[in-house]
Amino acid sequence: MANIKINITDFTIYLPKKTVNNNQLNKLFKLKNDTLFKLTGIKKRRISATNESAESMAIKVALRLAKKYKTKLNISHLITVSNTPSIMFPSMGHYILTNLRKFLKYKPFNIPLNCGCSGYVDALILAHKLISFDKNSKVLIVTSDTYSKYIAPLDKSILPLFGDGASASIVQHDRNGWSVEKEFSESIPNTEETLIFQEINGKKEISMKGPELVNFAIQSVIPTVSDMISNEKQITLFSHQASKIVLTLIKNHVLGINKNAKIPLFYENIGNLVSSSIPILIKQNLSLFKRSKKILIFGFGVGLTHSYIKLKK
Repeated sequence: MANIKINITDFTIYLPKKTVNNNQLNKLFKLKNDTLFKLTGIKKRRISATNESAESMAIKVALRLAKKYKTKLNISHLITVSNTPSIMFPSMGHYILTNLRKFLKYKPFNIPLNCGCSGYVDALILAHKLISFDKNSKVLIVTSDTYSKYIAPLDKSILPLFGDGASASIVQHDRNGWSVEKEFSESIPNTEETLIFQEINGKKEISMKGPELVNFAIQSVIPTVSDMISNEKQITLFSHQASKIVLTLIKNHVLGINKNAKIPLFYENIGNLVSSSIPILIKQNLSLFKRSKKILIFGFGVGLTHSYIKLKK
């Protein structure tokens, strides 16, 4: 299977209108002003409305992307990524395709992924495989999550971290685009309960063991990042926007071994958006993305899983 060059284009985002300032949570939890900001690096988060769901946000962002075009989209595959669908089945992709039908030239193959913070990278790896098999393939990736709906209202360990949002982007063959230099993905055994969405006392809730996630970053993510960039003179890293603690650890380590590396951040005013954090980060730093010669895109979290795709021009 040839290493076909790809391009990632048309980054489109959807963020809910509702904003929750972390100072509101400081009052709720009787903490000093800026306590949560100092701990998380987050000032405010976008929170989905009562009538919004992962499906409805995915539909909105996919329609935004489709309406950019004057002609119908020639999409061969739709990959959807979500941890928090409001409907267990059919998949989020079915609802997107129903609402996009008049904007599509053909009926694309629908591939749903139940992935968390590594989900966008997992989708990119899969898209590259599809395009390498048939360079005429054109893949629409849609990510959408509503973690805020499933966090206990007094869980101060994770409530200040997660926001809601959705993204859509297109991956296709481009002879002047990126070649994939390296891919890697790993799930750590016996870690299922570190970050889990399950029914507790008759209610579906997300729970997280923060210290174990930090250890995961130190023991698994940072060494893998080091291996990926060890011989690079210049490289740009687009990392999942997890939390201030983890991102500071990664950034300090990366700059310690490669002072020329660039590591853009974008979470202060939106929070951790799970699988949507990377495409939104790229959207906010699109000029840097386009002019970089080498890029490492990586996500880590639910699973515990971490996934990487290294691109070069």
